[in-house]
Amino acid sequence: MVHFETIFLLILFVTLIFVGVVAAGRGKRDFEVVKSHKGENIDANQASIPFFTKLLTMEKLAACNVLLFQDRDNNDDSVTEIISSLESRRLHAPHQRSYFTVKYGFPSQAQIDDLLVTVQEFHLPSKNISASLSSPDTLPVKYPITVSNYHRHGEQCIVAALFVSDKRTQFMKQIYNMLTPVYIPITRKDEDFYVFMTPRDTLDQILLMPQLPGRIKFKIGVGHETTAVAVRNSSPVTLKSVCFFCNSGFPQIVEYPSEFSPDFDYFPDFVINLNGRTLYVSCPYIRARVEADPPYKGLANARRGIWKILFEEYLNLKFNFTYNIFVSTGTDGNFGGGGTGVQLANGTWIGVTGDLISGKADIGIVTANTPKRIHYVDFTEAFFDFGFLTYVTSEGVRIFSPAALLWPFDLLMWGCIFVSTIVAFIFFTIIIKAIFWLDLGSGDSLNFARRGMVSHQIWNFKYQIQFVLTSFLDQDCVLPTFAPLRTFVAIWLFFTLVVTTIYRSKLVSLLAFPLIETLPQTFDDLAYSKYSVGFMKHGDSAYNTLADSTDPVYVKLINEMEVVTGYGLECLEKVVTQKYGCIAYDFALRHLKDRNLSEADTRKLVFAPAHTYNIYLGLATEGKSILRNNFGKWLSHTRAFHLEDVWEARDMYYTVRVLKREWWFATNQSEKASISSAGVGDDNLTLKHISGSFYILFTLLAICTVAFIYEHVQANWKCLKRRWKKIRGKITICCDKVFVVSNTEMDAYT
Repeated sequence: MVHFETIFLLILFVTLIFVGVVAAGRGKRDFEVVKSHKGENIDANQASIPFFTKLLTMEKLAACNVLLFQDRDNNDDSVTEIISSLESRRLHAPHQRSYFTVKYGFPSQAQIDDLLVTVQEFHLPSKNISASLSSPDTLPVKYPITVSNYHRHGEQCIVAALFVSDKRTQFMKQIYNMLTPVYIPITRKDEDFYVFMTPRDTLDQILLMPQLPGRIKFKIGVGHETTAVAVRNSSPVTLKSVCFFCNSGFPQIVEYPSEFSPDFDYFPDFVINLNGRTLYVSCPYIRARVEADPPYKGLANARRGIWKILFEEYLNLKFNFTYNIFVSTGTDGNFGGGGTGVQLANGTWIGVTGDLISGKADIGIVTANTPKRIHYVDFTEAFFDFGFLTYVTSEGVRIFSPAALLWPFDLLMWGCIFVSTIVAFIFFTIIIKAIFWLDLGSGDSLNFARRGMVSHQIWNFKYQIQFVLTSFLDQDCVLPTFAPLRTFVAIWLFFTLVVTTIYRSKLVSLLAFPLIETLPQTFDDLAYSKYSVGFMKHGDSAYNTLADSTDPVYVKLINEMEVVTGYGLECLEKVVTQKYGCIAYDFALRHLKDRNLSEADTRKLVFAPAHTYNIYLGLATEGKSILRNNFGKWLSHTRAFHLEDVWEARDMYYTVRVLKREWWFATNQSEKASISSAGVGDDNLTLKHISGSFYILFTLLAICTVAFIYEHVQANWKCLKRRWKKIRGKITICCDKVFVVSNTEMDAYT
């Protein structure tokens, strides 16, 4: 019995000692874990590293470059371990991907200006790059240089891993500014992949931060526990992401299985169903493409236009969203007064570009992609609409002028006829001189004949002129009798027959169908023509581009043309009533014509074949918006089927022309709908057509009158001379008598 009690007490004592040792060991381990967590969080991050290294082996990420970001306050060796793991794989495929690591630290909030960035690029052999930034507000757009240069020559994706110990707004802002500038970004928010490694209790808050994670399309959060008990009692990591629109159009946290599976899609595309999300759309005041009525309230509030059709009958069916459209912000800060985008002197933007930068709009439409705007906003790669600058004039008027008698031949032809006439006189002179030199001019060989009657006078220069003139006028000619002269005369008569026949035939056509005024065909012709020029300013990019041009044609147009703002109808009305050319986008001219002009006035317009400043209009968004790629993909399908042209024809007919005609008939203006061609191109012969002949008649009568007076004076010159002597003698006698009388009176006076 005694032995039994002794054995029992001995066993109990040993058991107590064993329990104490075990408890002491566990307490020590718990203390070490907690201490480790308080110091460097090594154990916590160690659970995330295996998952991340496995994640990089997925097929979707196999060819991606890797960026590793770690808060410098967190001095664990997680990044080093990841790199070591990746480098061991890289030995087998050294050209597969590049690795970059960035330590981003904030020693204290008061020392943000002393921000230090260290970039290490891991290659074989390794290479280090470091730089010091003076202020977070002056971060360079392209940094680090190695990464941006790499992106210039390749489209490889990037996996960016951020080790974040807690929610730091300023840290996220700096990462966002450095990695995702609008122009030449290091990482693309809508294409590259982000992994956020953070404590489990802050994971949801970090994923929803608007500074960076809330704007990333493909992201996953890896959360770990921060206490020893939690590490021991829960799964190693928690995997979550954000579905942007799953909560009735608003963000919702989505949890993934904690165990890694190579077949699971950790980066799904959540931008395929917007679940009724309202997108705010900014547009310029260009009614040719879209119209909305102020105060721009409500959903699906566009009244007409091809962009209304695009959103409501195409994109809405693909992405399940609604929209509110408004005319962009103007200089007063209110909706309704802006254009497509212009930068003010203080650096701020207004218009559609300004609305996208300020966050007032999710999407911008009818906004051209310009070299200046791409530094602030982004554009879809595909385009939906297309336009260009052209100009319109009225149809040319028929020209009635006395100069029409000269128009059958151009200046060169008239010059050739004149030279031929001179050559004929020279040839006549040479032949006559040769006849005398060869002593062939005996008897009546140089005489001439007319109507069978031979004259005994010599065919001198006077008769040569008479011959040439009468040959052009198809009159009786004074023909020489000498054989060599008669041969040349025959050739000359054939020449004049051809010339006069062509002249008469062309003259008849010109009199019956007068020439129409030549219209300017190019911008060069327009700039140096007699036309007044107006510019319909729809948006800002076209005018700014022309104003910045150094081309002499555009410089002259900018200096002389009238800028028409607003709707622009007055520009087109001046074309109809004046000698005026209106420069505008082609679609704006078509819309104004179909909406406002009568059928008769419409037929007077002539669109020039010249065009400049071609624009391709897709969707404008903030830099690398999560909507950009998906919307751009479906925009690209519209071009293959010419949906823009189909929808424009439909819109112009049903919402513009039909309503215009209905209003005409309702207000007793049905004559405007008539397409009668009365007075248009009327070719009836009038006095204007043959006015030139009357001018010539009166001119020749004046010449004949002068010739008659000259001949009359010449024939009676001797008689006139005698009469003049008698008159002058009488005048002299009278003057002498007056002189004598004057001298007598002077003597008497003195």
